[in-house]
Amino acid sequence: MKLSSLFVLFALSMHLCAQTSDSLKIKPRAIPAWTYWIPGASYYYQGKIVQGSIFMTLETGGIILGTIYDKNLKNNSASPYYNYPLLLGLQAFQTEKLSLFRNQLEIVKFKKPDFRYDNLSEKELYLAPFRLKNIFTPITGGMVLLAAIYLGVEKYNETNSFSEIDKMYFLDRFIGRNKGITAFGSASLAMSWGAGIGEEYICRNYMMPLMDYRYGQKKGLVLSSVIFGSFHFSNVLFADKPDYKATLLQVGEATLLGYFLGRDVQKEITTLVLLWQHTCGTISH
Repeated sequence: MKLSSLFVLFALSMHLCAQTSDSLKIKPRAIPAWTYWIPGASYYYQGKIVQGSIFMTLETGGIILGTIYDKNLKNNSASPYYNYPLLLGLQAFQTEKLSLFRNQLEIVKFKKPDFRYDNLSEKELYLAPFRLKNIFTPITGGMVLLAAIYLGVEKYNETNSFSEIDKMYFLDRFIGRNKGITAFGSASLAMSWGAGIGEEYICRNYMMPLMDYRYGQKKGLVLSSVIFGSFHFSNVLFADKPDYKATLLQVGEATLLGYFLGRDVQKEITTLVLLWQHTCGTISH
């Protein structure tokens, strides 16, 4: 999900819910929009120095490393997601900025007491993909099954065995296979975690509740699903030779998936379960 898209969604609530109300005693303190553009700023503004410093380091470090080693990584990888330092930095950026979306939801709730969303704490949000109660559910089992089928097909069609790999390219050098598995496995888990909590929170706990409130649940579900799917068209930016047909298929699949995930939220299945589902699906890719 691109940064400009996140900013558009953040600004969306300003248009959808502008009416004020004094039904609640204390109005939440608004985090200013300028903090969106500065790494770590949303936490620094709230006085959370440690959290801000951690995210600032992850964001700037990933972006700087990705910029420096972009050419090396590209020349030694066939994956469109070869620049994992940059992707990790951007995922950290997206995760940090969730505090702005959460803050905006609190303000909307203050103005519109009948507005409904899943009021997750930061701890609940970050730990959701790892809690057993969110993992062992029927709908999550279906996602795991689909991921297993996908991996099985990939295994069946592979031309070279993974056991034949002796070394892996990491930043500017080759490292042993075991070290490479540890490094890339950790990077994959981190990116999947960031995508899971970030995209689900923004799309299913921010955008969809706002649209549901403004347009009704049926229109809100359809609109939010279409927008969620359309965001995936930006994946063509990661490929030297974009496959537009495959990308359009992915957009359609994401739209359909967004519809069913959104419908589950509207049936009051907690957003926490969806965070794990999205994380699991991203890991399989």
